Amino acid sequence: MPEGAGPERGDQGPAGAPGKPPTRPSLDAWLEPYFHDSTLWPVLVVAAAIAVTFAAALLLLALADRRLNAMAALALALGASVRFAVREWRARRRLGLGARSLLGLWALAAVVAFAANRLGIF
Repeated sequence: MPEGAGPERGDQGPAGAPGKPPTRPSLDAWLEPYFHDSTLWPVLVVAAAIAVTFAAALLLLALADRRLNAMAALALALGASVRFAVREWRARRRLGLGARSLLGLWALAAVVAFAANRLGIF
């Protein structure tokens, strides 16, 4: 091994310390810049609008139209959201930014789906 070379690359953590497993950034760390940097707010609004539209359509197809495939997709999506929130609650004893964002998106999707159903759009 050449002078100054450390252990194998796979044995190093993110800071190069041997023996430490590499850490993955959390969803909160990934989402935080979008909420704090005002130049990224348009990106956040568009992404949220797309997610709300998709979830509202899924809710309408599953509950109003009673399509079996949509019911299965809704069960998977809600199950994954609940599992994520519960895991975050158990780890920190509070809901982080990711879980609160998911909760807000589902709430907005429910309002949009209700309004679309009542107004006769769907």
